Amino acid sequence: MPTRQLATMNEESFEKLQEQIQCVLEAETDDFFELAKLAGLDPLTDFSSANLSGLNLRAAPLAGANLIGTNLSHAILVSADLSKANLISANLTASNLLDATMSMATLINADLSGAYLVSTRLLSTNLTGASLIGVNLDHADLRRAILTGAKLDLSSLREATLSHADLRRASLTKVDFSGANLYGADLSHADLRGASLQDTKLAGANVEGTRLDGHTGLPRELLSELKGRGAWVEQGIL
Repeated sequence: MPTRQLATMNEESFEKLQEQIQCVLEAETDDFFELAKLAGLDPLTDFSSANLSGLNLRAAPLAGANLIGTNLSHAILVSADLSKANLISANLTASNLLDATMSMATLINADLSGAYLVSTRLLSTNLTGASLIGVNLDHADLRRAILTGAKLDLSSLREATLSHADLRRASLTKVDFSGANLYGADLSHADLRGASLQDTKLAGANVEGTRLDGHTGLPRELLSELKGRGAWVEQGIL
């Protein structure tokens, strides 16, 4: 391509960029989607690895969005639709995901430490290796969720549904599972030392190599049963 023609194209591209920036600066709105539209950007495809920290994305329609490596820390995502979104290695620390939908989303190695996920829908969501330390997942729906090797220490999952969830090798120390449903869940080789399991449903759960100690809140008879099913129960509890 001739140098003159290339220079003309670069000038036109720069002018277009300036126009887009000016439109955003002059916009009489702070709505993220309106601003993205003015800038000629698609929120579903153009914000991978972007810094969206602290943004108000309440009820945002982000189903299927490409948000790989995106910084969404402290973002307000209440009632947002992130189903089937790609959030691999995304930063969601301290984000507010109350009543959000994240079913079938991919959050491999994502960081959700300190996030608020009460009543969030995470059906069949892939959270392999994710950090969920200190999160609030009370009443969340995690049926068939994949949490292999995930870290949920110090988190609250009171009344959460985790039936048939994959929690193999997950770190679950001091997690509050009070009233949670772990029917058919795979807890093999997971670490539940210090976890609260009062009124937790564990029927059909795989507890081969699962570590338990401290005051679980489980009846002595059930602890004996879990030990018989392969759980490692600290000596002295029974």
